[in-house]
Amino acid sequence: MNNAPFTVHLGERDREALEAHFISLGSEDRRLRFGSTIGDDGLRAYVARIDFERDGVFAVQDEDLRLLAAVHIAITETSAELGLSVLPEWRGKGLGSALFARAVTHLRNRGLSEVFVHCITENAAMMHLARKHGMRVVFSGSESDARLALEPPTAQSMATEWLDDNHAQAIQAVRKHSRFSRALMGLFLPLR
Repeated sequence: MNNAPFTVHLGERDREALEAHFISLGSEDRRLRFGSTIGDDGLRAYVARIDFERDGVFAVQDEDLRLLAAVHIAITETSAELGLSVLPEWRGKGLGSALFARAVTHLRNRGLSEVFVHCITENAAMMHLARKHGMRVVFSGSESDARLALEPPTAQSMATEWLDDNHAQAIQAVRKHSRFSRALMGLFLPLR
């Protein structure tokens, strides 16, 4: 992976990969991401309820198309809530920040006026990311809320989203082709 992570827009076809990403999180990471302890069945039910047509779901993938980080943007009439996760070995590499920026652009371009994050106060990584992106954080005991007013869409924000989507689709196509080529080579290489 290069230094500038790119994000892919997930759809219905990616439901299984998103489920695998959440299930690969350890119990403490699940608690921080979802605000409470959640088992595999609860994660499967959560992913099954995601409306990919209404909500935004973006991810960063490795060369084998495994999700390294994901953001789910649950959209309401005028605002949206972000939930973000990054696999432990990929933290500190800018993946969460790239997903946060992509989510904000996505929401701006759909005319939403606000984005918020609700999490447990001890989720220091999420609070750091929220502050880094200009969110106003309010602590209330064991829980915290962070809010960001969104600017209206501009020609630049629309072009940025279009370029990001097309760049990600091109790289994803190359990676899929590469996986297919490696699989074919495995079929035709002699066993030793």
